[in-house]
Amino acid sequence: MTVYDSSVLIEYLDGNADVVAYVEDQQHRRAVAPQLVLFEVYQGELFKTGRPDFDAVDDALDWVTVVAEPTGIARAATELQAELHHSGELLAARDAFIAGVAKRLGEPLAVADSDFDVDGIDDVLDVELL
Repeated sequence: MTVYDSSVLIEYLDGNADVVAYVEDQQHRRAVAPQLVLFEVYQGELFKTGRPDFDAVDDALDWVTVVAEPTGIARAATELQAELHHSGELLAARDAFIAGVAKRLGEPLAVADSDFDVDGIDDVLDVELL
């Protein structure tokens, strides 16, 4: 299983060749994303030029399973923040929540932006930066 951040899904929808190749290479693994990630993707669709097409987003991302946040996610996210705090950096709250889902599930988090590029994150979470 791989937990996806919105940055990957947005780049996938935009046709970024490296991200599309990564996703295709990961087809053998279950792809999951928390509701918050899909909300961020839909927000991006809302602010595009022209009328938003949420159904097209759903169709293009039908390979992603939206997971209900597992029990204990708030604690897992906060524990992750506490571990990062020791190295002097924190994630934004929404990113900590997304990372907390991956940590709670014990799965890697795929990202395509610098939001998760903080000192010490590799010590507490398997982050795959595309």
